[in-house]
Amino acid sequence: MKIMKLHDDFTTLNWVKGELDDTLKQARQALEAYVEDPADTSLMRFCATYLHQAQGTLRMVELYGAAMVIEEMERLAEALLADAVPQREEGYSVLMRGMVQLPDYLERVQTGHKDIPIVLLPLLNDLRACRGEKLLSDSALFSPDLAAALPAGAKGLPKPLPLKELRSQALRLRLAFQAALLKWFRDSSQAQNPLRLRDVLDRLRTTVASGEEARRLFWIAAGVAEAVGEGALDSSASVKLLFGSVDREIRRFAEVGEEGMNSSPPRELVKGLLYYIAHSTSQSPRVEEIRQTYVLGSLLPTDQEVAHAKSSISGHNRALLDTVSVAIKEDLLRVKEALDIFLRAQQRDPADLMAQIDLLDRVRDTLGMLGLGVPRRVVTEQRSTIEDIAQGRREADEGTLLDVAGALLYVEASLDDHIERLGAVGEEGDDEAVELPKAEVRKILDALMHEAAVNIQQAKHDVIAFIESPWDHERVEQIPRLLEEISGALRMLDLGDAAELMGGIVRFVEVELQRHRRVPTAEQMDSLADALASIEYFLEATREQRGGRQKILDVTR
Repeated sequence: MKIMKLHDDFTTLNWVKGELDDTLKQARQALEAYVEDPADTSLMRFCATYLHQAQGTLRMVELYGAAMVIEEMERLAEALLADAVPQREEGYSVLMRGMVQLPDYLERVQTGHKDIPIVLLPLLNDLRACRGEKLLSDSALFSPDLAAALPAGAKGLPKPLPLKELRSQALRLRLAFQAALLKWFRDSSQAQNPLRLRDVLDRLRTTVASGEEARRLFWIAAGVAEAVGEGALDSSASVKLLFGSVDREIRRFAEVGEEGMNSSPPRELVKGLLYYIAHSTSQSPRVEEIRQTYVLGSLLPTDQEVAHAKSSISGHNRALLDTVSVAIKEDLLRVKEALDIFLRAQQRDPADLMAQIDLLDRVRDTLGMLGLGVPRRVVTEQRSTIEDIAQGRREADEGTLLDVAGALLYVEASLDDHIERLGAVGEEGDDEAVELPKAEVRKILDALMHEAAVNIQQAKHDVIAFIESPWDHERVEQIPRLLEEISGALRMLDLGDAAELMGGIVRFVEVELQRHRRVPTAEQMDSLADALASIEYFLEATREQRGGRQKILDVTR
Protein backbone atom coordinates (compact mmCIF):
# COMPACT_ATOMS: atom_id res chain seq x y z
CA MET A 1 0.00 0.00 0.00
CA LYS A 2 1.37 3.41 -0.98
CA ILE A 3 1.91 5.65 2.05
CA MET A 4 0.42 9.15 1.75
CA LYS A 5 2.97 11.89 1.09
CA LEU A 6 4.19 13.68 4.18
CA HIS A 7 3.08 17.13 3.12
CA ASP A 8 -0.48 15.73 3.12
CA ASP A 9 -0.30 13.58 6.26
CA PHE A 10 2.51 13.94 8.76
CA THR A 11 1.47 11.00 10.94
CA THR A 12 3.63 8.64 8.85
CA LEU A 13 6.77 10.42 10.01
CA ASN A 14 5.44 10.45 13.57
CA TRP A 15 5.35 6.67 13.47
CA VAL A 16 9.00 6.31 12.54
CA LYS A 17 10.66 9.50 13.86
CA GLY A 18 11.73 7.92 17.15
CA GLU A 19 13.21 4.93 15.38
CA LEU A 20 15.03 7.20 12.92
CA ASP A 21 16.51 9.30 15.71
CA ASP A 22 17.72 6.17 17.52
CA THR A 23 19.23 4.73 14.33
CA LEU A 24 21.07 7.95 13.51
CA LYS A 25 22.27 8.20 17.12
CA GLN A 26 23.70 4.68 16.90
CA ALA A 27 25.36 5.56 13.59
CA ARG A 28 26.88 8.67 15.17
CA GLN A 29 28.17 6.73 18.17
CA ALA A 30 29.72 4.13 15.87
CA LEU A 31 31.41 6.88 13.85
CA GLU A 32 32.75 8.58 16.98
CA ALA A 33 34.14 5.28 18.22
CA TYR A 34 35.74 4.57 14.84
CA VAL A 35 37.42 7.99 14.77
CA GLU A 36 38.92 7.17 18.17
CA ASP A 37 39.96 3.66 17.07
CA PRO A 38 40.35 3.47 13.24
CA ALA A 39 41.85 -0.01 13.50
CA ASP A 40 38.45 -1.44 14.48
CA THR A 41 36.78 -1.45 11.05
CA SER A 42 33.69 -3.20 12.43
CA LEU A 43 32.66 0.14 13.94
CA MET A 44 32.45 1.79 10.52
CA ARG A 45 30.57 -1.24 9.18
CA PHE A 46 28.03 -0.77 11.96
CA CYS A 47 27.79 2.91 11.03
CA ALA A 48 27.09 2.09 7.37
CA THR A 49 24.50 -0.54 8.37
CA TYR A 50 22.61 1.91 10.57
CA LEU A 51 22.62 4.48 7.77
CA HIS A 52 21.26 1.87 5.36
CA GLN A 53 18.41 1.15 7.77
CA ALA A 54 17.60 4.84 8.08
CA GLN A 55 17.59 5.25 4.30
CA GLY A 56 15.01 2.49 3.90
CA THR A 57 12.76 4.08 6.51
CA LEU A 58 12.93 7.51 4.83
CA ARG A 59 12.08 6.06 1.43
CA MET A 60 9.11 4.24 2.95
CA VAL A 61 7.64 7.54 4.14
CA GLU A 62 8.60 9.23 0.83
CA LEU A 63 11.09 11.74 2.22
CA TYR A 64 13.29 11.33 -0.82
CA GLY A 65 15.50 14.38 -0.27
CA ALA A 66 16.52 13.19 3.19
CA ALA A 67 16.84 9.63 1.86
CA MET A 68 19.28 10.85 -0.81
CA VAL A 69 21.42 12.44 1.90
CA ILE A 70 21.42 9.23 3.95
CA GLU A 71 22.35 7.27 0.82
CA GLU A 72 25.32 9.58 0.22
CA MET A 73 26.29 9.27 3.90
CA GLU A 74 26.25 5.49 3.57
CA ARG A 75 28.42 5.66 0.44
CA LEU A 76 30.87 7.96 2.21
CA ALA A 77 31.01 5.58 5.18
CA GLU A 78 31.79 2.70 2.82
CA ALA A 79 34.42 4.80 1.02
CA LEU A 80 36.08 5.62 4.35
CA LEU A 81 36.05 1.93 5.20
CA ALA A 82 37.70 1.16 1.86
CA ASP A 83 40.30 3.90 2.43
CA ALA A 84 39.04 5.64 -0.73
CA VAL A 85 38.66 9.14 0.76
CA PRO A 86 41.80 11.31 0.40
CA GLN A 87 40.79 13.80 3.11
CA ARG A 88 39.63 11.46 5.86
CA GLU A 89 39.21 14.14 8.53
CA GLU A 90 36.98 16.13 6.19
CA GLY A 91 35.00 12.97 5.51
CA TYR A 92 34.46 12.35 9.22
CA SER A 93 33.38 15.96 9.73
CA VAL A 94 30.84 16.00 6.89
CA LEU A 95 29.45 12.62 7.93
CA MET A 96 29.01 13.84 11.49
CA ARG A 97 27.35 17.03 10.24
CA GLY A 98 24.77 14.99 8.38
CA MET A 99 23.98 12.97 11.49
CA VAL A 100 23.47 16.17 13.50
CA GLN A 101 21.49 18.11 10.90
CA LEU A 102 19.06 15.50 9.59
CA PRO A 103 17.16 14.93 12.87
CA ASP A 104 16.58 18.70 13.09
CA TYR A 105 15.29 18.79 9.52
CA LEU A 106 12.99 15.82 10.13
CA GLU A 107 11.70 17.43 13.31
CA ARG A 108 10.74 20.49 11.28
CA VAL A 109 8.78 18.35 8.79
CA GLN A 110 7.16 16.45 11.66
CA THR A 111 5.70 19.68 13.06
CA GLY A 112 3.81 20.25 9.81
CA HIS A 113 6.17 22.43 7.80
CA LYS A 114 6.70 21.77 4.12
CA ASP A 115 9.35 19.25 3.11
CA ILE A 116 11.89 21.36 1.19
CA PRO A 117 14.65 18.96 0.15
CA ILE A 118 16.45 21.64 -1.88
CA VAL A 119 17.97 23.01 1.34
CA LEU A 120 19.71 19.67 1.84
CA LEU A 121 21.67 20.20 -1.38
CA PRO A 122 24.80 21.79 0.21
CA LEU A 123 25.13 18.87 2.61
CA LEU A 124 24.46 16.42 -0.21
CA ASN A 125 27.18 17.97 -2.36
CA ASP A 126 29.67 18.10 0.53
CA LEU A 127 29.16 14.35 1.00
CA ARG A 128 29.67 13.73 -2.73
CA ALA A 129 32.72 16.01 -2.87
CA CYS A 130 34.47 13.94 -0.20
CA ARG A 131 34.28 10.98 -2.58
CA GLY A 132 35.28 13.04 -5.61
CA GLU A 133 31.85 12.65 -7.18
CA LYS A 134 30.21 15.13 -9.54
CA LEU A 135 28.13 17.75 -7.71
CA LEU A 136 24.37 17.97 -8.18
CA SER A 137 22.29 21.00 -9.14
CA ASP A 138 19.09 21.98 -7.35
CA SER A 139 17.10 20.42 -10.21
CA ALA A 140 18.20 17.01 -8.88
CA LEU A 141 15.73 17.47 -6.00
CA PHE A 142 12.94 18.81 -8.23
CA SER A 143 10.38 15.99 -8.56
CA PRO A 144 7.19 16.77 -10.49
CA ASP A 145 4.69 14.02 -11.30
CA LEU A 146 5.76 13.23 -14.86
CA ALA A 147 2.74 10.96 -15.37
CA ALA A 148 0.17 13.70 -14.72
CA ALA A 149 -2.82 13.59 -17.07
CA LEU A 150 -2.56 16.06 -19.93
CA PRO A 151 -5.20 18.82 -20.21
CA ALA A 152 -7.16 19.78 -23.31
CA GLY A 153 -4.51 22.38 -24.13
CA ALA A 154 -2.09 19.56 -24.96
CA LYS A 155 -4.37 17.71 -27.36
CA GLY A 156 -3.07 16.26 -30.62
CA LEU A 157 -4.37 14.01 -33.39
CA PRO A 158 -7.31 11.78 -32.43
CA LYS A 159 -5.58 8.71 -33.89
CA PRO A 160 -1.98 7.92 -34.83
CA LEU A 161 -0.62 8.47 -38.32
CA PRO A 162 0.88 5.57 -40.26
CA LEU A 163 4.57 5.38 -39.34
CA LYS A 164 5.72 6.28 -42.87
CA GLU A 165 3.60 9.45 -42.96
CA LEU A 166 4.56 10.33 -39.36
CA ARG A 167 8.23 9.99 -40.24
CA SER A 168 7.93 12.18 -43.32
CA GLN A 169 6.10 15.00 -41.55
CA ALA A 170 8.24 14.83 -38.38
CA LEU A 171 11.48 15.07 -40.37
CA ARG A 172 10.13 17.98 -42.42
CA LEU A 173 9.16 19.86 -39.27
CA ARG A 174 12.48 18.97 -37.68
CA LEU A 175 14.25 20.89 -40.45
CA ALA A 176 12.17 23.96 -39.59
CA PHE A 177 12.95 23.40 -35.89
CA GLN A 178 16.69 23.15 -36.58
CA ALA A 179 16.67 26.33 -38.68
CA ALA A 180 15.01 28.31 -35.87
CA LEU A 181 17.27 26.66 -33.29
CA LEU A 182 20.42 27.64 -35.20
CA LYS A 183 19.27 31.25 -35.53
CA TRP A 184 18.51 31.36 -31.80
CA PHE A 185 21.92 29.94 -30.90
CA ARG A 186 23.59 32.57 -33.08
CA ASP A 187 21.53 35.49 -31.76
CA SER A 188 19.72 35.02 -28.44
CA SER A 189 18.43 38.60 -28.47
CA GLN A 190 15.87 37.97 -31.23
CA ALA A 191 12.57 36.92 -29.60
CA GLN A 192 11.11 35.61 -32.85
CA ASN A 193 13.53 32.66 -32.93
CA PRO A 194 12.32 30.90 -29.75
CA LEU A 195 8.76 31.80 -30.75
CA ARG A 196 9.36 30.02 -34.09
CA LEU A 197 10.50 27.00 -32.09
CA ARG A 198 7.21 27.18 -30.17
CA ASP A 199 5.21 27.27 -33.41
CA VAL A 200 7.04 24.26 -34.87
CA LEU A 201 6.51 22.28 -31.65
CA ASP A 202 2.80 23.15 -31.73
CA ARG A 203 2.56 21.87 -35.30
CA LEU A 204 4.32 18.66 -34.31
CA ARG A 205 1.81 18.15 -31.51
CA THR A 206 -1.35 19.08 -33.40
CA THR A 207 -0.64 17.63 -36.87
CA VAL A 208 1.68 14.67 -36.20
CA ALA A 209 1.50 13.44 -32.61
CA SER A 210 -1.31 11.48 -30.98
CA GLY A 211 0.47 9.55 -28.21
CA GLU A 212 0.60 10.99 -24.71
CA GLU A 213 4.39 11.10 -24.26
CA ALA A 214 5.13 12.81 -27.58
CA ARG A 215 2.39 15.38 -26.94
CA ARG A 216 3.67 15.93 -23.40
CA LEU A 217 7.18 16.70 -24.64
CA PHE A 218 6.12 19.02 -27.46
CA TRP A 219 3.58 20.88 -25.30
CA ILE A 220 5.98 21.54 -22.42
CA ALA A 221 8.93 22.41 -24.70
CA ALA A 222 6.69 24.90 -26.53
CA GLY A 223 5.88 26.47 -23.16
CA VAL A 224 9.57 26.94 -22.38
CA ALA A 225 10.19 28.44 -25.84
CA GLU A 226 7.28 30.82 -25.29
CA ALA A 227 8.65 31.92 -21.92
CA VAL A 228 12.06 32.60 -23.50
CA GLY A 229 10.48 34.52 -26.36
CA GLU A 230 8.51 36.67 -23.91
CA GLY A 231 11.67 37.50 -21.98
CA ALA A 232 10.28 35.66 -18.94
CA LEU A 233 13.16 33.16 -18.97
CA ASP A 234 16.83 33.72 -19.77
CA SER A 235 18.37 32.18 -22.89
CA SER A 236 20.93 30.40 -20.74
CA ALA A 237 23.34 27.73 -21.93
CA SER A 238 21.37 25.14 -19.94
CA VAL A 239 18.10 26.05 -21.66
CA LYS A 240 19.78 25.86 -25.07
CA LEU A 241 21.20 22.44 -24.22
CA LEU A 242 17.69 21.25 -23.39
CA PHE A 243 16.44 22.36 -26.79
CA GLY A 244 19.32 20.51 -28.42
CA SER A 245 17.96 17.43 -26.66
CA VAL A 246 14.44 18.24 -27.89
CA ASP A 247 15.81 18.25 -31.44
CA ARG A 248 17.23 14.75 -30.90
CA GLU A 249 13.89 13.59 -29.49
CA ILE A 250 12.12 14.83 -32.63
CA ARG A 251 14.50 12.66 -34.67
CA ARG A 252 13.82 9.69 -32.36
CA PHE A 253 10.08 10.31 -32.67
CA ALA A 254 10.44 10.10 -36.45
CA GLU A 255 12.32 6.81 -36.11
CA VAL A 256 10.31 4.94 -33.44
CA GLY A 257 6.89 6.58 -33.70
CA GLU A 258 4.24 6.87 -31.01
CA GLU A 259 4.80 3.39 -29.61
CA GLY A 260 8.51 3.97 -29.12
CA MET A 261 7.93 7.31 -27.35
CA ASN A 262 5.31 5.79 -25.04
CA SER A 263 7.47 2.80 -24.13
CA SER A 264 10.58 4.92 -23.51
CA PRO A 265 9.52 8.48 -22.64
CA PRO A 266 12.21 11.20 -22.27
CA ARG A 267 11.47 11.74 -18.57
CA GLU A 268 14.70 13.54 -17.62
CA LEU A 269 14.30 15.96 -20.52
CA VAL A 270 10.68 16.68 -19.59
CA LYS A 271 11.72 17.15 -15.96
CA GLY A 272 14.41 19.63 -17.01
CA LEU A 273 11.94 21.60 -19.15
CA LEU A 274 9.43 21.71 -16.27
CA TYR A 275 12.17 22.96 -13.96
CA TYR A 276 12.65 26.02 -16.16
CA ILE A 277 8.89 26.54 -16.52
CA ALA A 278 8.73 26.61 -12.71
CA HIS A 279 11.46 29.26 -12.58
CA SER A 280 10.05 31.44 -15.37
CA THR A 281 8.02 34.58 -14.68
CA SER A 282 5.70 34.04 -17.65
CA GLN A 283 1.98 34.56 -17.05
CA SER A 284 0.85 33.28 -20.46
CA PRO A 285 -2.18 30.94 -20.49
CA ARG A 286 -0.05 28.06 -21.81
CA VAL A 287 2.64 28.39 -19.14
CA GLU A 288 0.02 28.81 -16.41
CA GLU A 289 -1.72 25.63 -17.61
CA ILE A 290 1.56 23.72 -17.47
CA ARG A 291 2.20 25.03 -13.95
CA GLN A 292 -1.24 23.91 -12.79
CA THR A 293 -1.03 20.51 -14.47
CA TYR A 294 2.23 19.64 -12.71
CA VAL A 295 1.51 21.61 -9.50
CA LEU A 296 4.82 23.42 -9.96
CA GLY A 297 3.95 26.14 -7.46
CA SER A 298 4.11 23.64 -4.59
CA LEU A 299 7.48 22.30 -5.74
CA LEU A 300 9.26 25.65 -5.51
CA PRO A 301 9.15 27.05 -1.97
CA THR A 302 9.11 30.76 -1.17
CA ASP A 303 12.27 32.52 0.02
CA GLN A 304 10.92 32.59 3.58
CA GLU A 305 10.15 28.86 3.50
CA VAL A 306 13.66 28.14 2.25
CA ALA A 307 15.16 30.37 4.95
CA HIS A 308 13.13 28.64 7.65
CA ALA A 309 14.10 25.21 6.35
CA LYS A 310 17.77 26.19 6.16
CA SER A 311 17.71 27.23 9.78
CA SER A 312 16.39 23.80 10.69
CA ILE A 313 19.47 22.02 9.35
CA SER A 314 22.14 24.58 10.19
CA GLY A 315 22.69 23.27 13.70
CA HIS A 316 20.90 26.39 14.96
CA ASN A 317 18.06 24.72 16.85
CA ARG A 318 17.14 26.44 20.09
CA ALA A 319 17.89 23.55 22.45
CA LEU A 320 21.35 22.96 21.02
CA LEU A 321 22.30 26.64 21.01
CA ASP A 322 21.04 27.18 24.57
CA THR A 323 23.30 24.38 25.76
CA VAL A 324 26.36 25.24 23.72
CA SER A 325 26.18 29.03 24.12
CA VAL A 326 26.67 28.73 27.89
CA ALA A 327 29.99 26.95 27.35
CA ILE A 328 31.05 29.41 24.64
CA LYS A 329 30.30 32.42 26.85
CA GLU A 330 32.18 30.91 29.79
CA ASP A 331 35.27 30.42 27.62
CA LEU A 332 35.00 33.94 26.19
CA LEU A 333 34.60 35.36 29.69
CA ARG A 334 37.82 33.63 30.80
CA VAL A 335 39.68 35.10 27.84
CA LYS A 336 38.38 38.62 28.50
CA GLU A 337 39.24 38.37 32.20
CA ALA A 338 42.76 37.22 31.32
CA LEU A 339 43.16 40.19 28.97
CA ASP A 340 41.91 42.56 31.68
CA ILE A 341 44.36 41.14 34.24
CA PHE A 342 47.19 41.40 31.71
CA LEU A 343 46.37 45.06 30.98
CA ARG A 344 46.30 45.96 34.69
CA ALA A 345 49.53 44.10 35.57
CA GLN A 346 52.61 46.14 36.47
CA GLN A 347 54.93 43.51 35.02
CA ARG A 348 53.52 42.01 31.81
CA ASP A 349 54.74 38.72 30.41
CA PRO A 350 53.16 38.18 26.96
CA ALA A 351 53.74 34.42 27.30
CA ASP A 352 51.00 34.41 29.96
CA LEU A 353 48.49 34.85 27.15
CA MET A 354 49.34 31.47 25.57
CA ALA A 355 46.76 29.75 27.79
CA GLN A 356 43.98 31.71 26.07
CA ILE A 357 44.77 30.20 22.68
CA ASP A 358 43.38 26.79 23.65
CA LEU A 359 40.16 28.40 24.88
CA LEU A 360 39.73 30.31 21.62
CA ASP A 361 40.47 27.14 19.63
CA ARG A 362 37.62 25.42 21.46
CA VAL A 363 35.25 28.34 20.84
CA ARG A 364 36.24 28.48 17.17
CA ASP A 365 35.63 24.76 16.65
CA THR A 366 32.26 24.90 18.40
CA LEU A 367 31.12 27.85 16.29
CA GLY A 368 32.22 25.98 13.19
CA MET A 369 30.21 22.93 14.22
CA LEU A 370 27.14 25.16 14.58
CA GLY A 371 27.73 26.68 11.15
CA LEU A 372 28.27 30.20 12.52
CA GLY A 373 30.90 31.11 9.95
CA VAL A 374 31.37 34.84 10.51
CA PRO A 375 31.76 34.70 14.32
CA ARG A 376 34.11 31.75 13.84
CA ARG A 377 36.29 33.82 11.52
CA VAL A 378 36.33 36.68 14.03
CA VAL A 379 37.50 34.30 16.78
CA THR A 380 40.18 32.89 14.45
CA GLU A 381 41.51 36.40 13.78
CA GLN A 382 41.64 37.28 17.49
CA ARG A 383 43.34 33.98 18.27
CA SER A 384 46.06 34.82 15.73
CA THR A 385 46.50 38.26 17.28
CA ILE A 386 46.92 36.83 20.80
CA GLU A 387 49.34 34.18 19.54
CA ASP A 388 51.45 36.84 17.81
CA ILE A 389 51.58 38.87 21.04
CA ALA A 390 52.36 35.83 23.21
CA GLN A 391 55.23 34.82 20.92
CA GLY A 392 56.66 38.33 20.70
CA ARG A 393 55.80 38.92 17.06
CA ARG A 394 53.48 41.80 17.92
CA GLU A 395 53.46 44.58 20.50
CA ALA A 396 51.10 44.04 23.46
CA ASP A 397 49.66 47.56 23.30
CA GLU A 398 46.42 48.47 25.01
CA GLY A 399 44.60 49.38 21.80
CA THR A 400 45.18 45.97 20.23
CA LEU A 401 44.02 44.07 23.31
CA LEU A 402 40.92 46.23 23.63
CA ASP A 403 40.15 45.50 19.97
CA VAL A 404 40.38 41.78 20.74
CA ALA A 405 38.01 42.15 23.69
CA GLY A 406 35.57 44.15 21.54
CA ALA A 407 35.62 41.51 18.81
CA LEU A 408 34.82 38.80 21.37
CA LEU A 409 31.86 40.88 22.54
CA TYR A 410 30.65 40.86 18.92
CA VAL A 411 30.84 37.05 18.92
CA GLU A 412 28.69 36.89 22.06
CA ALA A 413 26.18 39.31 20.57
CA SER A 414 25.99 37.26 17.36
CA LEU A 415 25.27 34.11 19.31
CA ASP A 416 22.59 35.84 21.39
CA ASP A 417 21.01 37.19 18.22
CA HIS A 418 20.76 33.71 16.70
CA ILE A 419 19.20 32.27 19.83
CA GLU A 420 16.67 35.10 20.02
CA ARG A 421 15.65 34.71 16.39
CA LEU A 422 15.37 30.95 16.52
CA GLY A 423 13.48 30.97 19.79
CA ALA A 424 10.76 33.00 18.13
CA VAL A 425 10.00 30.48 15.38
CA GLY A 426 9.32 27.38 17.38
CA GLU A 427 5.59 27.98 17.82
CA GLU A 428 3.05 26.85 15.25
CA GLY A 429 1.86 29.59 12.95
CA ASP A 430 4.72 31.94 13.63
CA ASP A 431 6.19 31.69 10.16
CA GLU A 432 4.67 34.90 8.86
CA ALA A 433 5.15 36.85 12.06
CA VAL A 434 8.90 36.37 12.19
CA GLU A 435 11.13 37.14 9.24
CA LEU A 436 14.04 34.76 9.34
CA PRO A 437 17.36 35.45 7.62
CA LYS A 438 18.06 33.48 4.47
CA ALA A 439 21.37 32.44 5.93
CA GLU A 440 23.67 33.58 8.69
CA VAL A 441 26.26 35.05 6.33
CA ARG A 442 23.58 36.89 4.40
CA LYS A 443 22.25 38.44 7.60
CA ILE A 444 25.69 39.58 8.72
CA LEU A 445 26.39 40.88 5.21
CA ASP A 446 23.21 42.95 5.20
CA ALA A 447 23.91 44.37 8.66
CA LEU A 448 27.48 45.33 7.82
CA MET A 449 26.52 46.75 4.44
CA HIS A 450 23.83 48.88 6.07
CA GLU A 451 26.29 50.31 8.58
CA ALA A 452 28.85 50.88 5.84
CA ALA A 453 26.27 52.73 3.72
CA VAL A 454 25.42 54.99 6.67
CA ASN A 455 29.11 55.81 7.13
CA ILE A 456 29.59 56.50 3.42
CA GLN A 457 26.65 58.90 3.45
CA GLN A 458 28.08 60.74 6.47
CA ALA A 459 31.53 60.93 4.84
CA LYS A 460 30.01 62.36 1.65
CA HIS A 461 28.07 64.89 3.72
CA ASP A 462 31.30 65.92 5.48
CA VAL A 463 33.10 66.34 2.15
CA ILE A 464 30.33 68.61 0.88
CA ALA A 465 30.44 70.62 4.12
CA PHE A 466 34.23 70.91 3.74
CA ILE A 467 33.85 72.36 0.25
CA GLU A 468 31.04 74.74 1.22
CA SER A 469 32.71 76.00 4.46
CA PRO A 470 35.00 76.78 2.48
CA TRP A 471 37.95 74.54 3.37
CA ASP A 472 37.28 74.30 7.10
CA HIS A 473 39.51 71.31 7.91
CA GLU A 474 37.55 70.49 11.05
CA ARG A 475 34.79 69.30 8.73
CA VAL A 476 36.89 66.31 7.67
CA GLU A 477 38.01 65.25 11.16
CA GLN A 478 35.54 62.34 11.36
CA ILE A 479 36.05 61.01 7.82
CA PRO A 480 39.03 58.68 8.58
CA ARG A 481 37.17 57.04 11.48
CA LEU A 482 34.03 56.57 9.38
CA LEU A 483 35.97 55.05 6.51
CA GLU A 484 38.14 52.83 8.72
CA GLU A 485 34.98 51.30 10.16
CA ILE A 486 33.86 50.51 6.62
CA SER A 487 37.31 49.09 5.86
CA GLY A 488 37.04 46.81 8.89
CA ALA A 489 33.64 45.56 7.74
CA LEU A 490 35.03 44.88 4.26
CA ARG A 491 37.94 42.88 5.67
CA MET A 492 35.54 40.87 7.83
CA LEU A 493 33.72 39.94 4.61
CA ASP A 494 36.97 39.02 2.81
CA LEU A 495 36.64 42.02 0.47
CA GLY A 496 40.30 42.90 0.76
CA ASP A 497 40.60 44.84 -2.51
CA ALA A 498 37.81 47.21 -1.52
CA ALA A 499 39.29 47.60 1.97
CA GLU A 500 42.67 48.47 0.44
CA LEU A 501 41.07 51.10 -1.77
CA MET A 502 39.29 52.54 1.27
CA GLY A 503 42.65 52.70 3.03
CA GLY A 504 43.99 54.86 0.21
CA ILE A 505 41.16 57.34 0.69
CA VAL A 506 41.84 57.44 4.44
CA ARG A 507 45.54 58.13 3.85
CA PHE A 508 44.73 61.02 1.50
CA VAL A 509 42.42 62.64 4.07
CA GLU A 510 44.81 62.09 6.97
CA VAL A 511 47.98 63.28 5.20
CA GLU A 512 46.79 65.95 2.79
CA LEU A 513 43.80 67.42 4.60
CA GLN A 514 44.48 66.82 8.30
CA ARG A 515 48.24 66.74 8.77
CA HIS A 516 49.27 69.30 6.13
CA ARG A 517 45.97 71.24 6.18
CA ARG A 518 46.17 71.69 2.43
CA VAL A 519 43.43 73.13 0.26
CA PRO A 520 42.82 70.43 -2.35
CA THR A 521 42.51 71.10 -6.05
CA ALA A 522 39.19 70.72 -7.83
CA GLU A 523 40.57 67.61 -9.53
CA GLN A 524 41.49 66.05 -6.17
CA MET A 525 38.03 66.73 -4.74
CA ASP A 526 36.41 65.26 -7.85
CA SER A 527 38.56 62.15 -7.45
CA LEU A 528 37.63 61.89 -3.77
CA ALA A 529 33.92 62.24 -4.53
CA ASP A 530 34.16 59.67 -7.35
CA ALA A 531 36.01 57.22 -5.10
CA LEU A 532 33.36 57.47 -2.37
CA ALA A 533 30.55 57.10 -4.92
CA SER A 534 32.26 54.05 -6.44
CA ILE A 535 32.72 52.41 -3.03
CA GLU A 536 29.04 53.06 -2.32
CA TYR A 537 28.07 51.49 -5.66
CA PHE A 538 30.36 48.54 -4.96
CA LEU A 539 28.67 47.99 -1.57
CA GLU A 540 25.23 48.01 -3.20
CA ALA A 541 26.39 45.57 -5.89
CA THR A 542 27.89 43.27 -3.25
CA ARG A 543 24.76 43.34 -1.15
CA GLU A 544 22.62 42.45 -4.18
CA GLN A 545 25.19 39.90 -5.47
CA ARG A 546 25.44 41.61 -8.86
CA GLY A 547 28.16 40.71 -11.31
CA GLY A 548 31.04 42.91 -12.46
CA ARG A 549 31.87 44.20 -9.00
CA GLN A 550 35.63 43.94 -9.54
CA LYS A 551 35.37 46.28 -12.53
CA ILE A 552 33.96 48.99 -10.26
CA LEU A 553 37.09 48.83 -8.13
CA ASP A 554 39.39 48.68 -11.16
CA VAL A 555 37.86 51.87 -12.58
CA THR A 556 38.07 53.62 -9.19
CA ARG A 557 41.80 52.90 -8.88
